[in-house]
Amino acid sequence: MGTEATVSTLPTVALARPRRFAINLASNVGQLGLSILVGAWYVPFLVRKLGPAVYGLIPLTSMVTSYMTLVTLGLDSAVARSLTIALERDDHQNANLIFNVSFWGNIALAALLVIPAGLAIANVDHLLRIPTGYEIPTRWLFACTIAAFILNQVKTPFGVSSFSRNRLDLQNLVTIIETLTRVGLVLCLFCLFIPRVQYVGVAILAGTIVSTAGMVWLWKTLTPTLSIRLDQFDWVMLRNLCSTGGWVIVSQIGVILYLNIDLVIANRLFGAEQSGRYAAVLQVPALLRSLAIAVGGIFPPIMYSMYGRGDFDGLVGYLNRAIKFLGMVMALSIGLICGFSEPLLRLWLGPDFGKLAPLLSLMCIHLCINLSMYPLYAVPLAADRVRVPGVVTLAIGAGNLLLALVFTAVFGWGLYGLAAAGAIMLTIRHLLFTPLYGAHILQRPYRTFYKEMVPIVLATAATWALCRWVLLGWTISNWVQLGTAALGVSSLFGAIVYFLLTPQERLGLKAVVARSRTQA
Repeated sequence: MGTEATVSTLPTVALARPRRFAINLASNVGQLGLSILVGAWYVPFLVRKLGPAVYGLIPLTSMVTSYMTLVTLGLDSAVARSLTIALERDDHQNANLIFNVSFWGNIALAALLVIPAGLAIANVDHLLRIPTGYEIPTRWLFACTIAAFILNQVKTPFGVSSFSRNRLDLQNLVTIIETLTRVGLVLCLFCLFIPRVQYVGVAILAGTIVSTAGMVWLWKTLTPTLSIRLDQFDWVMLRNLCSTGGWVIVSQIGVILYLNIDLVIANRLFGAEQSGRYAAVLQVPALLRSLAIAVGGIFPPIMYSMYGRGDFDGLVGYLNRAIKFLGMVMALSIGLICGFSEPLLRLWLGPDFGKLAPLLSLMCIHLCINLSMYPLYAVPLAADRVRVPGVVTLAIGAGNLLLALVFTAVFGWGLYGLAAAGAIMLTIRHLLFTPLYGAHILQRPYRTFYKEMVPIVLATAATWALCRWVLLGWTISNWVQLGTAALGVSSLFGAIVYFLLTPQERLGLKAVVARSRTQA
Protein backbone atom coordinates (compact mmCIF):
# COMPACT_ATOMS: atom_id res chain seq x y z
CA MET A 1 0.00 0.00 0.00
CA GLY A 2 2.75 2.45 0.97
CA THR A 3 4.66 1.73 -2.23
CA GLU A 4 1.63 2.29 -4.44
CA ALA A 5 0.90 5.59 -2.75
CA THR A 6 4.44 6.81 -3.19
CA VAL A 7 4.68 5.87 -6.87
CA SER A 8 1.29 7.38 -7.66
CA THR A 9 2.37 10.80 -6.40
CA LEU A 10 5.32 11.05 -8.76
CA PRO A 11 3.33 12.18 -11.86
CA THR A 12 1.77 14.93 -9.76
CA VAL A 13 5.19 16.17 -8.74
CA ALA A 14 6.34 16.09 -12.36
CA LEU A 15 3.31 18.15 -13.51
CA ALA A 16 3.98 20.84 -10.94
CA ARG A 17 7.42 21.71 -12.26
CA PRO A 18 7.18 25.52 -12.03
CA ARG A 19 6.15 25.28 -8.39
CA ARG A 20 8.70 22.55 -7.78
CA PHE A 21 11.41 24.80 -9.26
CA ALA A 22 10.39 27.61 -6.89
CA ILE A 23 10.42 25.26 -3.88
CA ASN A 24 13.82 23.81 -4.83
CA LEU A 25 15.23 27.29 -5.35
CA ALA A 26 13.84 28.47 -2.02
CA SER A 27 15.34 25.44 -0.28
CA ASN A 28 18.72 26.10 -1.92
CA VAL A 29 18.64 29.69 -0.71
CA GLY A 30 17.53 28.58 2.77
CA GLN A 31 20.26 25.98 3.03
CA LEU A 32 22.86 28.49 1.83
CA GLY A 33 21.56 31.10 4.26
CA LEU A 34 21.87 28.67 7.15
CA SER A 35 25.41 27.76 6.07
CA ILE A 36 26.39 31.43 6.01
CA LEU A 37 24.82 32.11 9.41
CA VAL A 38 26.36 29.02 10.96
CA GLY A 39 29.75 29.81 9.42
CA ALA A 40 29.59 33.41 10.64
CA TRP A 41 29.06 32.18 14.22
CA TYR A 42 30.77 28.77 14.25
CA VAL A 43 34.23 29.75 12.99
CA PRO A 44 34.87 32.54 15.54
CA PHE A 45 33.31 30.33 18.25
CA LEU A 46 35.86 27.59 17.55
CA VAL A 47 38.71 30.09 17.22
CA ARG A 48 37.89 31.60 20.63
CA LYS A 49 37.42 28.24 22.36
CA LEU A 50 40.36 26.38 20.82
CA GLY A 51 42.73 29.08 19.62
CA PRO A 52 43.82 29.72 16.00
CA ALA A 53 46.52 27.02 15.97
CA VAL A 54 44.21 24.21 17.13
CA TYR A 55 41.25 25.47 15.09
CA GLY A 56 43.39 25.26 11.94
CA LEU A 57 43.61 21.49 12.39
CA ILE A 58 39.86 21.14 11.72
CA PRO A 59 39.70 22.42 8.11
CA LEU A 60 43.16 20.95 7.51
CA THR A 61 42.11 17.38 8.41
CA SER A 62 38.94 17.76 6.36
CA MET A 63 41.04 18.94 3.42
CA VAL A 64 43.54 16.09 3.66
CA THR A 65 40.68 13.61 3.96
CA SER A 66 39.02 15.05 0.84
CA TYR A 67 42.01 13.85 -1.20
CA MET A 68 40.64 10.32 -0.83
CA THR A 69 37.62 11.33 -2.95
CA LEU A 70 39.85 10.75 -5.99
CA VAL A 71 39.44 7.01 -5.38
CA THR A 72 35.64 7.12 -5.61
CA LEU A 73 35.02 10.19 -7.77
CA GLY A 74 35.27 8.36 -11.09
CA LEU A 75 32.44 6.03 -10.09
CA ASP A 76 30.24 8.60 -8.34
CA SER A 77 30.42 11.19 -11.13
CA ALA A 78 29.11 8.72 -13.72
CA VAL A 79 26.44 7.04 -11.58
CA ALA A 80 24.32 10.14 -10.94
CA ARG A 81 23.71 10.79 -14.63
CA SER A 82 23.18 7.13 -15.61
CA LEU A 83 20.86 6.30 -12.72
CA THR A 84 18.78 9.44 -13.22
CA ILE A 85 18.27 8.66 -16.91
CA ALA A 86 17.22 5.09 -16.12
CA LEU A 87 14.71 6.23 -13.48
CA GLU A 88 13.28 8.89 -15.78
CA ARG A 89 12.72 6.22 -18.43
CA ASP A 90 11.10 3.87 -15.88
CA ASP A 91 13.78 1.31 -16.73
CA HIS A 92 13.72 -0.18 -13.23
CA GLN A 93 15.80 -3.23 -14.12
CA ASN A 94 18.71 -1.13 -15.42
CA ALA A 95 18.25 1.36 -12.57
CA ASN A 96 18.62 -1.44 -10.03
CA LEU A 97 21.71 -2.69 -11.82
CA ILE A 98 23.32 0.77 -11.80
CA PHE A 99 22.38 1.39 -8.18
CA ASN A 100 23.81 -1.91 -6.95
CA VAL A 101 27.01 -1.43 -8.95
CA SER A 102 27.32 2.00 -7.34
CA PHE A 103 26.47 0.78 -3.84
CA TRP A 104 28.69 -2.30 -3.77
CA GLY A 105 31.42 -0.50 -5.68
CA ASN A 106 31.50 2.25 -3.06
CA ILE A 107 31.50 -0.36 -0.30
CA ALA A 108 34.52 -2.06 -1.88
CA LEU A 109 36.38 1.21 -2.46
CA ALA A 110 35.63 2.36 1.09
CA ALA A 111 37.04 -0.92 2.41
CA LEU A 112 40.20 -0.39 0.35
CA LEU A 113 40.62 3.05 1.92
CA VAL A 114 40.66 1.65 5.45
CA ILE A 115 44.34 0.60 5.27
CA PRO A 116 45.77 3.94 3.99
CA ALA A 117 43.39 5.76 6.34
CA GLY A 118 44.75 3.80 9.30
CA LEU A 119 48.32 4.61 8.25
CA ALA A 120 47.43 8.29 7.92
CA ILE A 121 45.87 8.33 11.40
CA ALA A 122 48.91 6.65 12.93
CA ASN A 123 51.32 9.06 11.22
CA VAL A 124 49.28 12.26 11.30
CA ASP A 125 52.04 14.00 13.25
CA HIS A 126 54.35 13.40 10.27
CA LEU A 127 51.78 14.67 7.76
CA LEU A 128 50.90 17.86 9.61
CA ARG A 129 52.61 20.27 11.96
CA ILE A 130 50.59 19.86 15.16
CA PRO A 131 50.75 22.11 18.25
CA THR A 132 52.69 20.48 21.08
CA GLY A 133 50.48 18.31 23.29
CA TYR A 134 47.71 17.90 20.70
CA GLU A 135 49.03 14.81 18.91
CA ILE A 136 46.49 12.36 20.42
CA PRO A 137 43.45 14.72 20.12
CA THR A 138 44.43 15.33 16.48
CA ARG A 139 44.50 11.59 15.85
CA TRP A 140 40.95 11.31 17.23
CA LEU A 141 39.86 14.27 15.09
CA PHE A 142 41.47 12.70 12.03
CA ALA A 143 39.94 9.28 12.78
CA CYS A 144 36.40 10.68 13.16
CA THR A 145 36.77 12.80 10.03
CA ILE A 146 37.97 9.84 7.97
CA ALA A 147 35.16 7.65 9.35
CA ALA A 148 32.67 10.33 8.34
CA PHE A 149 34.21 10.48 4.87
CA ILE A 150 33.96 6.71 4.38
CA LEU A 151 30.34 6.76 5.56
CA ASN A 152 29.65 9.60 3.12
CA GLN A 153 30.91 7.42 0.28
CA VAL A 154 28.52 4.65 1.29
CA LYS A 155 25.73 7.25 1.45
CA THR A 156 26.37 8.66 -2.02
CA PRO A 157 24.27 6.19 -4.09
CA PHE A 158 21.22 6.84 -1.90
CA GLY A 159 21.39 10.58 -2.60
CA VAL A 160 20.64 10.13 -6.31
CA SER A 161 16.98 9.36 -5.58
CA SER A 162 16.11 12.88 -4.40
CA PHE A 163 17.99 14.34 -7.39
CA SER A 164 16.28 12.12 -9.96
CA ARG A 165 12.82 12.83 -8.50
CA ASN A 166 13.56 16.58 -8.42
CA ARG A 167 13.13 16.70 -4.65
CA LEU A 168 16.12 18.87 -3.87
CA ASP A 169 14.07 20.45 -1.09
CA LEU A 170 14.13 17.15 0.82
CA GLN A 171 17.82 16.71 0.12
CA ASN A 172 18.49 20.21 1.44
CA LEU A 173 16.37 19.41 4.51
CA VAL A 174 18.65 16.46 5.29
CA THR A 175 21.68 18.72 4.83
CA ILE A 176 20.20 21.29 7.20
CA ILE A 177 19.53 18.62 9.84
CA GLU A 178 23.11 17.38 9.45
CA THR A 179 24.47 20.90 9.95
CA LEU A 180 22.34 21.52 13.02
CA THR A 181 23.34 18.14 14.50
CA ARG A 182 27.03 18.80 13.96
CA VAL A 183 27.04 22.34 15.31
CA GLY A 184 24.55 21.64 18.10
CA LEU A 185 26.55 18.67 19.40
CA VAL A 186 29.76 20.74 19.49
CA LEU A 187 27.96 23.48 21.39
CA CYS A 188 26.58 21.00 23.94
CA LEU A 189 29.91 19.22 24.45
CA PHE A 190 31.80 22.51 24.78
CA CYS A 191 29.28 23.74 27.36
CA LEU A 192 29.27 20.51 29.40
CA PHE A 193 32.99 19.73 29.25
CA ILE A 194 36.30 21.46 28.66
CA PRO A 195 36.45 22.34 24.92
CA ARG A 196 38.55 19.79 23.04
CA VAL A 197 39.24 19.50 19.33
CA GLN A 198 38.28 15.79 19.23
CA TYR A 199 34.69 16.76 20.12
CA VAL A 200 34.49 18.47 16.72
CA GLY A 201 35.43 15.18 15.06
CA VAL A 202 32.77 13.33 17.06
CA ALA A 203 30.18 15.91 15.96
CA ILE A 204 31.23 15.59 12.30
CA LEU A 205 30.76 11.83 12.48
CA ALA A 206 27.41 12.18 14.28
CA GLY A 207 26.12 14.60 11.65
CA THR A 208 27.15 12.20 8.90
CA ILE A 209 25.33 9.31 10.60
CA VAL A 210 22.15 11.42 10.80
CA SER A 211 22.40 12.50 7.15
CA THR A 212 23.02 8.91 6.05
CA ALA A 213 19.86 7.79 7.84
CA GLY A 214 17.96 10.63 6.15
CA MET A 215 19.23 9.76 2.68
CA VAL A 216 18.38 6.09 3.12
CA TRP A 217 14.85 7.09 4.15
CA LEU A 218 14.50 9.33 1.08
CA TRP A 219 15.81 6.51 -1.11
CA LYS A 220 13.19 4.08 0.21
CA THR A 221 10.40 6.67 -0.06
CA LEU A 222 11.15 8.23 -3.46
CA THR A 223 12.45 5.15 -5.31
CA PRO A 224 10.72 2.09 -3.82
CA THR A 225 11.56 0.06 -6.93
CA LEU A 226 15.26 0.10 -6.04
CA SER A 227 16.67 -2.55 -3.72
CA ILE A 228 20.06 -3.69 -2.45
CA ARG A 229 21.00 -6.99 -4.06
CA LEU A 230 24.52 -8.38 -4.32
CA ASP A 231 23.56 -10.60 -7.28
CA GLN A 232 22.97 -7.45 -9.37
CA PHE A 233 26.57 -6.29 -9.10
CA ASP A 234 28.22 -6.27 -12.53
CA TRP A 235 31.99 -5.89 -13.03
CA VAL A 236 31.65 -4.82 -16.68
CA MET A 237 29.31 -1.97 -15.80
CA LEU A 238 31.62 -0.94 -12.94
CA ARG A 239 34.54 -0.62 -15.36
CA ASN A 240 32.41 1.34 -17.82
CA LEU A 241 31.16 3.73 -15.16
CA CYS A 242 34.66 4.29 -13.77
CA SER A 243 36.13 4.91 -17.21
CA THR A 244 33.38 7.45 -17.95
CA GLY A 245 34.46 9.48 -14.93
CA GLY A 246 38.18 9.25 -15.71
CA TRP A 247 38.56 12.79 -16.99
CA VAL A 248 36.49 14.06 -14.08
CA ILE A 249 39.19 12.62 -11.80
CA VAL A 250 41.90 14.42 -13.79
CA SER A 251 39.99 17.67 -13.44
CA GLN A 252 39.43 17.09 -9.72
CA ILE A 253 43.17 16.61 -9.16
CA GLY A 254 43.65 20.05 -10.66
CA VAL A 255 40.92 21.51 -8.45
CA ILE A 256 42.61 20.06 -5.37
CA LEU A 257 45.93 21.58 -6.42
CA TYR A 258 44.55 25.11 -6.87
CA LEU A 259 41.86 25.19 -4.17
CA ASN A 260 42.87 22.71 -1.47
CA ILE A 261 46.65 22.78 -1.39
CA ASP A 262 47.38 26.23 0.05
CA LEU A 263 46.30 25.31 3.58
CA VAL A 264 48.58 22.26 3.58
CA ILE A 265 51.51 24.39 2.38
CA ALA A 266 50.74 27.01 5.04
CA ASN A 267 50.81 24.33 7.74
CA ARG A 268 54.06 22.76 6.57
CA LEU A 269 55.93 26.03 5.94
CA PHE A 270 54.55 28.42 8.56
CA GLY A 271 53.31 26.17 11.37
CA ALA A 272 49.98 25.58 13.08
CA GLU A 273 49.44 29.13 14.38
CA GLN A 274 49.80 30.90 11.02
CA SER A 275 47.95 28.19 9.08
CA GLY A 276 45.11 28.40 11.63
CA ARG A 277 44.73 32.13 11.00
CA TYR A 278 44.91 31.51 7.25
CA ALA A 279 42.24 28.80 7.54
CA ALA A 280 39.88 31.11 9.43
CA VAL A 281 40.17 33.89 6.82
CA LEU A 282 39.86 31.31 4.02
CA GLN A 283 36.27 30.61 5.09
CA VAL A 284 35.15 33.89 3.49
CA PRO A 285 36.12 33.01 -0.12
CA ALA A 286 34.71 29.53 0.56
CA LEU A 287 31.34 31.12 1.38
CA LEU A 288 31.56 33.24 -1.78
CA ARG A 289 32.04 30.05 -3.81
CA SER A 290 29.02 28.51 -2.09
CA LEU A 291 27.00 31.60 -2.99
CA ALA A 292 28.09 31.37 -6.62
CA ILE A 293 27.18 27.67 -6.78
CA ALA A 294 23.76 28.29 -5.20
CA VAL A 295 22.92 31.19 -7.53
CA GLY A 296 24.58 29.75 -10.63
CA GLY A 297 23.06 26.32 -10.04
CA ILE A 298 19.65 27.48 -11.30
CA PHE A 299 20.94 27.94 -14.87
CA PRO A 300 22.36 24.55 -16.08
CA PRO A 301 19.03 22.68 -16.53
CA ILE A 302 17.79 25.27 -19.03
CA MET A 303 21.23 25.34 -20.71
CA TYR A 304 21.16 21.57 -21.21
CA SER A 305 17.69 21.81 -22.71
CA MET A 306 18.70 24.57 -25.15
CA TYR A 307 21.85 22.70 -26.15
CA GLY A 308 19.85 19.53 -26.72
CA ARG A 309 17.48 21.43 -29.06
CA GLY A 310 20.44 22.89 -30.95
CA ASP A 311 19.37 26.44 -30.09
CA PHE A 312 22.92 27.79 -29.94
CA ASP A 313 21.94 31.41 -30.61
CA GLY A 314 19.47 31.35 -27.74
CA LEU A 315 22.01 29.53 -25.55
CA VAL A 316 24.68 32.17 -26.15
CA GLY A 317 22.28 34.94 -25.15
CA TYR A 318 21.15 32.99 -22.10
CA LEU A 319 24.73 32.32 -21.00
CA ASN A 320 25.67 35.98 -21.30
CA ARG A 321 22.65 36.97 -19.22
CA ALA A 322 23.55 34.30 -16.65
CA ILE A 323 27.14 35.58 -16.48
CA LYS A 324 25.91 39.16 -16.07
CA PHE A 325 23.38 38.25 -13.36
CA LEU A 326 25.80 36.10 -11.37
CA GLY A 327 28.60 38.59 -11.95
CA MET A 328 26.60 41.48 -10.50
CA VAL A 329 25.65 39.40 -7.45
CA MET A 330 29.31 38.56 -6.92
CA ALA A 331 30.43 42.16 -7.64
CA LEU A 332 28.28 43.46 -4.79
CA SER A 333 29.30 40.68 -2.38
CA ILE A 334 33.02 40.87 -3.17
CA GLY A 335 33.07 44.68 -3.23
CA LEU A 336 31.49 44.79 0.24
CA ILE A 337 33.84 42.16 1.67
CA CYS A 338 37.00 43.73 0.25
CA GLY A 339 35.92 47.28 1.04
CA PHE A 340 34.92 46.50 4.63
CA SER A 341 37.54 43.77 5.13
CA GLU A 342 39.19 45.32 8.19
CA PRO A 343 36.07 45.90 10.33
CA LEU A 344 34.61 42.59 9.10
CA LEU A 345 37.59 40.54 10.32
CA ARG A 346 37.98 42.61 13.49
CA LEU A 347 34.35 42.15 14.52
CA TRP A 348 34.03 38.57 13.29
CA LEU A 349 37.25 36.89 14.43
CA GLY A 350 38.73 39.38 16.87
CA PRO A 351 41.01 42.44 16.91
CA ASP A 352 44.13 40.41 16.06
CA PHE A 353 42.63 39.41 12.69
CA GLY A 354 42.00 42.97 11.52
CA LYS A 355 45.56 43.24 10.24
CA LEU A 356 44.83 40.38 7.81
CA ALA A 357 42.41 42.59 5.84
CA PRO A 358 44.80 42.88 2.84
CA LEU A 359 45.09 39.07 2.79
CA LEU A 360 41.30 38.72 2.69
CA SER A 361 41.07 41.26 -0.14
CA LEU A 362 43.72 39.37 -2.11
CA MET A 363 41.83 36.10 -1.60
CA CYS A 364 38.51 37.54 -2.78
CA ILE A 365 38.97 40.38 -5.30
CA HIS A 366 39.79 38.12 -8.29
CA LEU A 367 36.65 36.04 -7.69
CA CYS A 368 34.53 38.74 -9.36
CA ILE A 369 35.84 37.36 -12.66
CA ASN A 370 36.41 33.74 -11.73
CA LEU A 371 33.03 33.03 -10.09
CA SER A 372 31.02 34.94 -12.69
CA MET A 373 32.25 32.41 -15.29
CA TYR A 374 30.59 29.55 -13.39
CA PRO A 375 27.63 29.22 -15.85
CA LEU A 376 30.10 28.32 -18.64
CA TYR A 377 31.10 25.14 -16.78
CA ALA A 378 27.91 23.53 -18.11
CA VAL A 379 28.90 23.93 -21.78
CA PRO A 380 31.61 21.22 -21.94
CA LEU A 381 29.40 18.93 -19.84
CA ALA A 382 26.45 19.42 -22.18
CA ALA A 383 28.67 18.70 -25.20
CA ASP A 384 30.41 15.79 -23.41
CA ARG A 385 33.79 17.37 -24.09
CA VAL A 386 35.45 17.20 -20.68
CA ARG A 387 38.90 15.97 -21.72
CA VAL A 388 40.42 19.37 -22.56
CA PRO A 389 39.01 21.11 -19.44
CA GLY A 390 40.38 18.24 -17.35
CA VAL A 391 43.90 18.61 -18.75
CA VAL A 392 43.79 22.41 -18.43
CA THR A 393 42.54 22.24 -14.84
CA LEU A 394 45.32 19.80 -13.96
CA ALA A 395 47.92 22.11 -15.54
CA ILE A 396 46.51 25.13 -13.68
CA GLY A 397 46.60 23.19 -10.41
CA ALA A 398 50.21 22.13 -10.94
CA GLY A 399 51.11 25.71 -11.84
CA ASN A 400 49.45 26.96 -8.68
CA LEU A 401 51.47 24.54 -6.55
CA LEU A 402 54.76 25.57 -8.16
CA LEU A 403 53.94 29.28 -8.03
CA ALA A 404 52.90 29.05 -4.37
CA LEU A 405 56.20 27.39 -3.48
CA VAL A 406 58.17 30.03 -5.41
CA PHE A 407 56.30 32.96 -3.85
CA THR A 408 56.61 31.59 -0.31
CA ALA A 409 59.93 29.72 -0.21
CA VAL A 410 61.93 31.82 -2.71
CA PHE A 411 60.45 35.32 -2.55
CA GLY A 412 59.42 35.08 1.11
CA TRP A 413 55.92 36.49 0.63
CA GLY A 414 54.47 34.30 3.37
CA LEU A 415 50.71 33.75 3.45
CA TYR A 416 50.26 36.46 0.82
CA GLY A 417 52.28 34.35 -1.61
CA LEU A 418 49.77 31.50 -1.28
CA ALA A 419 46.83 33.83 -1.94
CA ALA A 420 48.62 35.53 -4.86
CA ALA A 421 49.45 32.21 -6.54
CA GLY A 422 45.82 31.09 -6.34
CA ALA A 423 44.55 34.43 -7.65
CA ILE A 424 46.92 34.41 -10.63
CA MET A 425 46.37 30.82 -11.75
CA LEU A 426 42.61 30.84 -11.24
CA THR A 427 42.30 34.07 -13.22
CA ILE A 428 44.39 32.62 -16.04
CA ARG A 429 42.00 29.67 -16.25
CA HIS A 430 38.82 31.71 -16.31
CA LEU A 431 40.14 34.61 -18.35
CA LEU A 432 42.12 32.76 -21.01
CA PHE A 433 40.43 29.35 -21.21
CA THR A 434 36.86 29.03 -19.92
CA PRO A 435 35.19 31.71 -22.13
CA LEU A 436 37.34 30.80 -25.15
CA TYR A 437 36.59 27.09 -24.93
CA GLY A 438 32.87 27.73 -24.38
CA ALA A 439 32.77 29.88 -27.52
CA HIS A 440 34.73 27.24 -29.43
CA ILE A 441 32.28 24.47 -28.51
CA LEU A 442 29.31 26.62 -29.55
CA GLN A 443 31.13 27.66 -32.75
CA ARG A 444 30.97 31.36 -31.95
CA PRO A 445 33.59 34.13 -32.08
CA TYR A 446 36.13 33.95 -29.27
CA ARG A 447 35.05 37.33 -27.88
CA THR A 448 31.48 36.09 -27.33
CA PHE A 449 31.63 35.75 -23.54
CA TYR A 450 34.02 38.61 -22.77
CA LYS A 451 31.67 41.56 -23.13
CA GLU A 452 30.14 41.13 -19.66
CA MET A 453 33.51 41.05 -17.87
CA VAL A 454 34.20 44.78 -18.05
CA PRO A 455 31.00 45.94 -16.29
CA ILE A 456 31.45 43.21 -13.66
CA VAL A 457 35.00 44.34 -12.87
CA LEU A 458 33.95 48.02 -12.87
CA ALA A 459 31.01 47.29 -10.56
CA THR A 460 33.28 45.42 -8.13
CA ALA A 461 35.88 48.21 -8.15
CA ALA A 462 33.23 50.92 -7.68
CA THR A 463 31.66 49.06 -4.74
CA TRP A 464 35.08 48.54 -3.14
CA ALA A 465 35.96 52.23 -3.61
CA LEU A 466 32.64 53.37 -2.13
CA CYS A 467 33.17 51.19 0.95
CA ARG A 468 36.66 52.58 1.42
CA TRP A 469 35.29 56.13 1.09
CA VAL A 470 32.72 55.36 3.82
CA LEU A 471 35.52 54.17 6.12
CA LEU A 472 37.44 57.43 5.64
CA GLY A 473 34.80 59.32 7.58
CA TRP A 474 33.34 56.57 9.78
CA THR A 475 35.09 54.26 12.20
CA ILE A 476 32.91 51.14 12.34
CA SER A 477 32.99 49.63 15.82
CA ASN A 478 30.02 47.19 15.96
CA TRP A 479 27.86 44.93 13.80
CA VAL A 480 24.96 47.40 13.61
CA GLN A 481 27.20 50.04 12.10
CA LEU A 482 28.73 47.55 9.67
CA GLY A 483 25.28 46.31 8.63
CA THR A 484 24.02 49.86 8.16
CA ALA A 485 27.00 50.77 5.99
CA ALA A 486 26.65 47.60 3.91
CA LEU A 487 22.90 48.19 3.47
CA GLY A 488 23.49 51.74 2.29
CA VAL A 489 26.10 50.70 -0.26
CA SER A 490 23.93 47.77 -1.42
CA SER A 491 20.89 50.03 -1.94
CA LEU A 492 22.89 52.44 -4.07
CA PHE A 493 24.41 49.52 -6.00
CA GLY A 494 20.99 48.01 -6.70
CA ALA A 495 19.53 51.32 -7.89
CA ILE A 496 22.43 51.98 -10.27
CA VAL A 497 22.44 48.44 -11.68
CA TYR A 498 18.67 48.53 -12.27
CA PHE A 499 19.02 51.88 -14.05
CA LEU A 500 21.71 50.42 -16.33
CA LEU A 501 19.66 47.33 -17.27
CA THR A 502 18.27 47.14 -20.80
CA PRO A 503 14.46 47.34 -21.19
CA GLN A 504 14.39 43.61 -22.03
CA GLU A 505 16.36 42.77 -18.89
CA ARG A 506 14.04 44.88 -16.73
CA LEU A 507 10.99 43.09 -18.13
CA GLY A 508 12.65 39.73 -17.50
CA LEU A 509 13.45 40.71 -13.92
CA LYS A 510 9.88 41.85 -13.29
CA ALA A 511 8.55 38.60 -14.76
CA VAL A 512 10.77 36.53 -12.46
CA VAL A 513 9.65 38.51 -9.40
CA ALA A 514 5.98 38.23 -10.39
CA ARG A 515 6.26 34.49 -11.04
CA SER A 516 8.02 33.88 -7.72
CA ARG A 517 5.23 35.74 -5.88
CA THR A 518 2.59 33.70 -7.67
CA GLN A 519 4.31 30.42 -6.83
CA ALA A 520 5.13 31.32 -3.23
